[in-house]
Amino acid sequence: MKSKIILSAYLFSAFACSNEIIIPIPNAGNNISYANHPKNSEYQKAIDDYRSATNSPGSILLVYKPTEDLWIGNSGKANLAYGTDIYTSSQFRTGSVTKMLTAVVILKLVEQGKFSLEDKLADLLPTVNGKIPETEKITVRHLLGHLSGITDPPNESMRYQTEIINNPTSMYAMSLSETLETYVYGKKLNFTPGTSYSYSNTNYWLLGIIAEEISGKSLQLLMDEMIFTPLHLNNTYLEKRDDHNVTRGYADLYSNGILMDVTLWDKAEGDGEADGGLISTAEDLYKFMEGLFGGELVSASTLEEMKRFNCQLAPRPIANTDSD
Repeated sequence: MKSKIILSAYLFSAFACSNEIIIPIPNAGNNISYANHPKNSEYQKAIDDYRSATNSPGSILLVYKPTEDLWIGNSGKANLAYGTDIYTSSQFRTGSVTKMLTAVVILKLVEQGKFSLEDKLADLLPTVNGKIPETEKITVRHLLGHLSGITDPPNESMRYQTEIINNPTSMYAMSLSETLETYVYGKKLNFTPGTSYSYSNTNYWLLGIIAEEISGKSLQLLMDEMIFTPLHLNNTYLEKRDDHNVTRGYADLYSNGILMDVTLWDKAEGDGEADGGLISTAEDLYKFMEGLFGGELVSASTLEEMKRFNCQLAPRPIANTDSD
């Protein structure tokens, strides 16, 4: 859930609260204990203290150091409606961590010679020409590095934010093409492509479409072939699923200790999308990071491209949220 949406909820939560929320009963989970780890008490105290200090309903912490064994700990609840404990193996929405996996898919396609980092959006996705400005200047590299200047509805559009809150079911059902048509097309760029930096989820919406158009496969299948299966990420997926065992989302909207279930907002904003739709576990994310930086997913030169920081570009100040 993006910060701007949380802020908007102060104004519009009355509408959301009026909607009936039916919370399905989750299945019993599977907790893997790390009690024999030499630092179990120290790490467990850290996660318990964090949860207490932040009023988080449930937390999972994974610690790995080259000098010691892996440790995963859990504290609190995954589903407050049924008092279900959160486990070390609990699945949760990873949010923008998804972008790292989308980037790997794109770079794998680059390695396969499907296109290059300097190829233009206008050529790879001609359907957006005339709908997004300066597509002949926007490259794959710009999209990956948030250097395109394309608007970011989750953080820049009040209309997008309030629709997530007031009509989450409709937003969940909206196709990506409809989202782009409604909230992105026809908007001015925030800057000339490549001249500045501004975080935009739209970059990754477009990258997901490019990957699917060029490969002829769904992004879920691409991730499965390129990442999930090779690394044995058996509890990770991207596509939309009605999975009631996924950890629920909560927010303390009024900072009064009362938590509101905002899972419908989380689902509506991200599920299935290239920018934030990944469902995973702490252990699977650890396997992904080990695989990525251990050279199992992309070449050393490609990994260096992923880590390269465009330090010459100044971040653009956060835009004021617009009204449309």
